[in-house]
Amino acid sequence: MSQASTEPTATPVDDRKAISLTALQCELRALFANRPTNRALLEVLQRIGSGLGAAYAVVHARLGVHLLSEEWQPPGNSLDNDAREFVNSTLWEAISAEEAMCTRVPGDDNAVLITAVMYDRDIEPSGGAALVIQNCDKARALQVLAQLEGILGYLSLLIGGTDSDGQRLAERRSIEPHSAASHPIRLAYSLISDLEARYGFDLTAIGFVDGQRIEVTAISGVDDLRPANPGVGILKSAMEECLDRGSPVTHLGIDDPQSTDDCRLHAQWSAETNGNPVASFPLVCMDEVVAIVSFSQGAGTKLTREQVQLIAEEVSGYAALVPLTRAASRSVARHAVDSLRSTASNLLAPGKRRNLAVIIGLFLIGIWLAFGTMTYTFTVPCVVKATDRRTIACPRTGVLTELFVQPGERVRSGQLLAALDANDDFLRRAELSAEIESLEALVDHAIATRDSGQLRIHEAKKHSLLAQLAIVDERIGQAQIRAPQDGLILEGDLRERLGGRIKMGDKLFELARYDQASISLQIPERLVLSAHECRIAEFAPTARPNTIYHVNELRIAPASTVIDGSNVFLGEGTVPIDLDELPPGMEGSARIDAGDHSPWWVLTHRVTDWLRLNFWL
Repeated sequence: MSQASTEPTATPVDDRKAISLTALQCELRALFANRPTNRALLEVLQRIGSGLGAAYAVVHARLGVHLLSEEWQPPGNSLDNDAREFVNSTLWEAISAEEAMCTRVPGDDNAVLITAVMYDRDIEPSGGAALVIQNCDKARALQVLAQLEGILGYLSLLIGGTDSDGQRLAERRSIEPHSAASHPIRLAYSLISDLEARYGFDLTAIGFVDGQRIEVTAISGVDDLRPANPGVGILKSAMEECLDRGSPVTHLGIDDPQSTDDCRLHAQWSAETNGNPVASFPLVCMDEVVAIVSFSQGAGTKLTREQVQLIAEEVSGYAALVPLTRAASRSVARHAVDSLRSTASNLLAPGKRRNLAVIIGLFLIGIWLAFGTMTYTFTVPCVVKATDRRTIACPRTGVLTELFVQPGERVRSGQLLAALDANDDFLRRAELSAEIESLEALVDHAIATRDSGQLRIHEAKKHSLLAQLAIVDERIGQAQIRAPQDGLILEGDLRERLGGRIKMGDKLFELARYDQASISLQIPERLVLSAHECRIAEFAPTARPNTIYHVNELRIAPASTVIDGSNVFLGEGTVPIDLDELPPGMEGSARIDAGDHSPWWVLTHRVTDWLRLNFWL
C-alpha cells in the first residue's frame, strides 16, 4: 500500500495529540460485542472522527456481498453536498486503486482529505475510510494517515469476526453497490423488497424528502404512484406525520392496548387497511431527514414498537446512500434547481440573512442599471467675468488734474470721474465772449445807422466767434470725464498719473454692470455635444463652494479655442448677482445637467468611448 497523490502545502501545525490506539481498540471491541454491526460501525466512526479531530468522516465496509456505509461530522460543522460527493468519490477511487490518498478538498484550501484502505483476512480490499481535517500540515496528515490505517486494520478484524447474530443484523442491510446504489429508484425498491422478504410485511413504501415535501418513490405491489391515487395520498399523509415528528411512529391497529400516541394520520391509514398495524420511521443523514420508510403488517401478525425501533436502527445505514444516489442520478436541470435551492437555504439560514439582503440589493441595483434612468451631469471649469464692460478713454490730450473715483466704486450715469486741465480753454472762452460782445455793439450801431454792409460783416464775424466758442465749450466739457452709465469701476487707478499729460485715446477707466455677472465655461470637446442638451447649469465658486448659483442663458461658441494645450469650447451664461459677491476673475466649477440616460451608459460610456476611438470597436 503506497501513500500518494497531492501533498498538502504547509499550514499551521495542529497541536492535537495522537490518540491512543490501544484504548481505542478496547472501545471498538466493546462496541462490536454489545451492538449490531451497523450501529457499532456508526459509533466507531464517531470515535475515530472526534479522536482525530475530523470535520467530516465516512466509512464504507464490505461484509460478504453486502455494503456497510456510515458518515459523521461534529455538531456545528457543515460540509456541502459537492464536497461530500468529492470525498465519497475519492474514497471509492482509493479503494479501487488500493492506495491511500491525501489531497485538498476543492473550494476549501484549509481542508485536507485523508483516505485509507481496509483489508480483510485474505488481504483483499474490504472497504475504506476518509477523514476531512481542517488546518492540517504535511506532518499532521501523515500522522493521521498512519493512525487511521492502524485503526482500520483492527476494525476489519472486528467486522470479519462478529458473532452470527450481529452479522445477520448487518447482512439484513443488503445492497448491491454497483446496481441498487446507482439510482435512487433502484435503491428504494431494493430496500422495500428486502424488508418484505425478511419480515413478511403486507405493504412497504419509501418516500424521499425534498425540503418540507415528501415524494412517494416506491410502494410494494403498486405501480400507480400518482398523488391522485387515494391509497398513495393516505400513505403520503402518514409519511408527512412522521416527518413532522422526526421520530418513528407506530399504530398497532384497532386493538392496540397501548394506544396513547395521537397519530391520527397513521390511525387513518390503519383503518384503510382493515385495522392492520402500521408504522413509519425516518432515515436521518447528517441530522437531516432524507427519507421516510413506512410499512403495514399483515392480518393475524403482531408488531411491537421495539421491533419498529430495531428495524429503524438496522435500516439506518441506507440514509447515507439516499442523498448520494439522488445527487448522482439527477439531470443537469435538476442539479441547477437543487443548487439554487441549496443556495437559498444557506442564505435564509440564521446568521446569513445579511448575505441575502446584500444579494437582493445587488439584484435590484442590476435591474436599475439595466432598465432605469438617471440624470447625466458633468462639471467643467469656469471663470467669473463682468457683463456690459465699457472702456472710458481720454477724449482729448491734456494734463490730469483731478481724480474723483477709484476701482471698486459704484458710479451713476453722468457722475464726474476725473478732470483735465482746461485753464487755457477758459481763457480762450473769455476772449471769445468779449469779442462777441464787442461785435454785438457794432451790429447795434450798424442797425442804427442803417449801414447794411457793415451789419452783414459784423454778423458774419459774430457767427465765426460763436462757432469758436462752441468748440471751446466742447473742449471744456471733454476735460470733465463722466460715467456713461451706472456701473462698477473695474480698472482705472490713475493716482500715480495726476499732474501728468494724457494723450487722447489713452484708457482711463473700465466700467461694468454691478448687478449681473457673466460665467465663462471651458467645455472639453468630448462633452460639447452633451452640453448642447443642457437643461440646467449651476455654478459653484472656489471661494464659496457651498453656495450654488443658477446660470441663465447658456450659450456655446460655435468654434473651439485652445487653452493650456487643450481644445475647448467656450460657453457663457449670466448670473443675476452683485459683483461684490462674485468678483470678476473668480474661478469655480459649473455643473451641467445633460438630461436622462441609462445608468449603464452613464457609468461606462467613458470606457466604451475610449475603446471605440482607440480600437475602432
